[in-house]
Order: sequence, then C-alpha cells, then structure tokens
Amino acid sequence: MKASTIFTSILAAVASAAPTAVPEKRLSVDVGSFNNFGFANQDLQYLLAINGFNLQAFAQLSAFNNLNIGGFQSLFVGNSFDINALLQLQQIALLSQLGGLGVFGNFDLSALQLNVFDLGLIGGVGGFDVSSLVDQTLVPQIQTVIQQTQINAVVL
Repeated sequence: MKASTIFTSILAAVASAAPTAVPEKRLSVDVGSFNNFGFANQDLQYLLAINGFNLQAFAQLSAFNNLNIGGFQSLFVGNSFDINALLQLQQIALLSQLGGLGVFGNFDLSALQLNVFDLGLIGGVGGFDVSSLVDQTLVPQIQTVIQQTQINAVVL
C-alpha cells in the first residue's frame, strides 16, 4: 500500500470521527498580498487554468484551519517557473483537493510544516528554469487558454 493512500485513509477516518460544527473563521487572509490567488507567472496561470485547482478551498484552510500559507506568497507574486515552483504548486493542488473534500474539518493545521522538501546536495536543481523548456511558439496558445478559462475569484 502506498504511503499516500495510508495517509489519506487515516485522515479520512479521523475526519469522519470528528465533530461536525460550523467552522469559525480564525484568521484573516490578505488576498491582495497573494495577487488575489492568481499567478503572476504565465506558465503557472496556464497550469491553474487547465487543472482547475480549487484555490478557494486552499485559502479557506488558512482562514478556518490556521494553515500557514505565507511560504506560498512568492509563488503567486513571483515570476519564476522552476522546479521549486512546481513542487509548491503540487502542495497547493493536494491541499486544495483535500480541503475541498472536507478532510481537515476543524483541525488546527498550524503545526503542519510545508515547503520543507530539502533537495540536499542537489539543491541547485530546484532553481532550474522550467520555462526554458516551453516552446515560445506556444505562448499565444497558452495565453488563449488562460483568457478562455474562467478562473474563480477567491472570496473569504
């Protein structure tokens, strides 16, 4: 059995046993400091458009479950598209899906440590510019997909 399957099963079991009360907003999230949860980088915005990540659920994890999302701010306002950005995007995608499913309920996620993936001696690999692999002739198509896809505003 995969570790992720075990982890998800445990979270689902704990979440189903937790009391279901109306969640109370614990924190205020400044969506402006996160570029209104839109990516400044075109390639990341494209990945958001084609994958439809639920950023509303991600923001709610911060507001209602004390998830510290401060480490993701540079992903939204920065213009880098490297391996580190893809790893952060993967964390956001996973947390968004689990949050959207209600797996976390009223759990306090303030102790959850994110962005601690250490590449060790090969840490320089994380800064590899993935956008150098994107064929520049595809940029107009990428922009068209972004413009045609409705990206929902995050409201808390």
